[in-house]
Amino acid sequence: MVHEFEKSLVFEKSQFQRADNFYREVLHVNEIRRFSTDSTEDMRMQLQDIDVELIKNNQAFNVSEKFRDKDFGDLYLEVFSKYPHTRGWLETGSADMLVYFVPEAVYCCNAQILRKFCVNKLFPEIPDEWYKEIFCSDAAINSKNLNFFGQQTIIHLIKANNQTADGNRWCTIGISVSFDFLKNNGLDIRKFMFS
Repeated sequence: MVHEFEKSLVFEKSQFQRADNFYREVLHVNEIRRFSTDSTEDMRMQLQDIDVELIKNNQAFNVSEKFRDKDFGDLYLEVFSKYPHTRGWLETGSADMLVYFVPEAVYCCNAQILRKFCVNKLFPEIPDEWYKEIFCSDAAINSKNLNFFGQQTIIHLIKANNQTADGNRWCTIGISVSFDFLKNNGLDIRKFMFS
């Protein structure tokens, strides 16, 4: 299956108004600054996985936004933006906060704490062979049982074969882990009911 990158961008842009409403109505921010154009400054921010700057009480927060069209009760974490050589947004990004939008709810967490946990603890426990296996497979999702320091958990390896309208192709591989697993390992993930 080929993931059409432009369609994902259209879906994300269709969610911006809902996201802005959440920031104003729930987080009570004073200002929202989006980096969603192809300008040099916006592209520089996007390369750092910063989609939005929120200002509240004269303090700025850089936000990585993620949008899913279904709530699976888990968090998708991009491990490879271009397998096997380019690491994903979680590892290379510099956002302060991750805001994860699904229908009917929004999840928020400290991106720096999540990054530290994943890069230093979770990602090293995932065997390289698992990434190679899904890369070579026709499957888009492969579920695995992971023994994480005595905790048994299921992770889903997810592959997207991306293609742009001009024919540029690459493979993205990430994992999804349950919010409960992350919470059980000390991550503060807040859930807001918001549609």
